[in-house]
Amino acid sequence: MPHADRLQQDLDYLSRTVRHRERPVGTPAIYFLWALIVLVGFALPDLAPRVAGAYWCVVGIGGGLLSWWLGARDARVTGVSDPELGKRYGYHWLIGGIGFLLAALPVALGRAPIESAVGTFMLVAGLSYAFAGLHLNRPILWSGLLMLAAYGVMVVAQPPYAWTFTGIAIAASLLWAGLSAQRQRRAGALQ
Repeated sequence: MPHADRLQQDLDYLSRTVRHRERPVGTPAIYFLWALIVLVGFALPDLAPRVAGAYWCVVGIGGGLLSWWLGARDARVTGVSDPELGKRYGYHWLIGGIGFLLAALPVALGRAPIESAVGTFMLVAGLSYAFAGLHLNRPILWSGLLMLAAYGVMVVAQPPYAWTFTGIAIAASLLWAGLSAQRQRRAGALQ
């Protein structure tokens, strides 16, 4: 192994050890990206339901790949590489994606109408975000809890424009998480 690579691995190990007790705040650009994606995507079931499935199929996968790239770029820019944490992120969101595919399975097989199954996507998203908030980035815990609350409201009350209002609330919480992450990073850089 070249000396420079070994030195970089040693520095990454020391950095992880020093920061072990710190919770990662996440990449602000990823929060902002998903705030926009959610704002548009959650309004679609209320405003243009025929487009919603295609939107999430394309933008969900594309947003995931773009998030991966933004996270890798952020690691390069900050100079802190943590392959173990990167794998945890990757596996977490891969499992979430599998959950979405499984939630779509009854609709794809013609065993459930889309109208009755669509709320399950909110449940999967809420659990994915809430668990990510517990185990990866605390700021998105609130987005997950909002999604879970919205799922409960949708199932019990079925209010009009529930998806749109939920999307606005979640986008605002993701925007807040991104701004919070930026603020924490600036504060850490000043120390």
